[in-house]
Amino acid sequence: MSNRSGPRLPVEPERGETPASARTRDDARHDQTLDAAPADGKAPQPPPRRRTRVVRRRFARLAAAAKPIWYARPEYLPIRVAIAALLIVVAVFTNRTFLGWGLFATVAVLFVPVTRARSFVGSFIPYAMVWFLFSALRSLADETILARTVNTNVAQFERWLFGGQLPTIVLQERFFDPSHLRWHDYFLTGIHWSYFIVPHALAIRLWQKDPALFRRYLSATTLLLTIGLGLYFLIPSNPPWLAPDPVNSPAAVQVTRIMEPVGVALGGGLYAASYRVIGESNPIAAMPSIHMAITWLLPLVVTRQRRRWRLLATTYGGLMGLALVYLGEHYVVDVIAGIVIAAYSWFTAGVWLRRVAPAIRSRFVRTPRVQEVVPGARI
Repeated sequence: MSNRSGPRLPVEPERGETPASARTRDDARHDQTLDAAPADGKAPQPPPRRRTRVVRRRFARLAAAAKPIWYARPEYLPIRVAIAALLIVVAVFTNRTFLGWGLFATVAVLFVPVTRARSFVGSFIPYAMVWFLFSALRSLADETILARTVNTNVAQFERWLFGGQLPTIVLQERFFDPSHLRWHDYFLTGIHWSYFIVPHALAIRLWQKDPALFRRYLSATTLLLTIGLGLYFLIPSNPPWLAPDPVNSPAAVQVTRIMEPVGVALGGGLYAASYRVIGESNPIAAMPSIHMAITWLLPLVVTRQRRRWRLLATTYGGLMGLALVYLGEHYVVDVIAGIVIAAYSWFTAGVWLRRVAPAIRSRFVRTPRVQEVVPGARI
C-alpha cells in the first residue's frame, strides 16, 4: 500500500498502456519521491552531478559579468599594443603633462572594440577638449590683479563664518601628527587622489551602458567647469596650505599639506613624477572646489540606481569633502560652492537636453517632406 498523502490528480495513460498499469506506475513514482524526501520536509537535494553543473553555470555567469564590456578581439591585440606604446612614447618625449591623456588614449586603443571606435572618438574628443581647455585657461587666472588683492578673502570669510576658527586648523590640530602619519592620513589622501581616476572611469561606464546619460554627464561637466573657470578669474583664492601665516591663524599655526608627507612616505620619486603630470596648473584656484564639484556629480548620476549604489556614491562624496578640508586643499566654503555648482549644472543639463536642445533642433533642422504617391500616377 502506497503511503500517499493527500489527493492526486488522475494519471493519463501513455500510448498502449492500460489505466490500471498507469496507476501502478504513478504509485511507484510517488513512493520513490516520498522515500527520497528528508524527514524535516525540505525538498530533496539534486544529485551531485547536477549540482556541479549548476555551480559551473553560475561561475560562468560571474566570469562573463567580470569581463570588460569593451573587450577587444584577440587578433587585433598586437596592432593595439603597438599603437598604445607609440602614444606613451610620444607623450613622454614631447610634453609629460599630456601623459595622463596619453594613458587614457592607451586604454581606449587597447580595449575599445573596432565596431564602437567611431562612437568612442565622437564622444570622448569633446570630453577631452573640455578638460584640456579648462586646464589651459585655468593657468591664466593667477596672473590678474585680483590674484594679489582678493586671494585671501575666502579664508577671512570662513574664519568669520566659524567664529574665528578655521575648520582645517581645528581638524589638523586634533588628528594630524607630523612625526607619525596615521591610517586616516593615507586613507583620505587616497580618497583625494581617486579624483584623477573615478570621474573618467564613470564617463567610460556611462558611454558603455547609457549614451543618453553620458551626454547629460558631459553637458553637466562642461557647464560645471565653465562656471568654475569664471569664478577662478573673479575670486582667485589661496588654498589653506598656501595661505600666509596671519590668514591661517594669528597664533602662527601653519596648515600642512598632508598629502606631501604621505607621498614621500609612499615613494617620494614616484609622487614627484606623478605630481608633475597631474599637478595643479594654478594653485591659486581654491574657490570653488572642482574636486568636490566633479565628485558630487556621481551621487546625482546614480539617483535612479539601487539604494546601495546611491549610498555608496553619497558616502564617497562626503569622504571627498572631508579629505579636501582635512588635507588642507580647500576651505569648507569651497566645498559647499562645489556641491551647489554640481547640482545646478546637473539639473540645468537635464533641462537643456530635454527641452531646449530639441526645440532648437526642430527650429533649424528641417524635416524632409514625404511625397505621397497616388496609385496609378507617374513618378
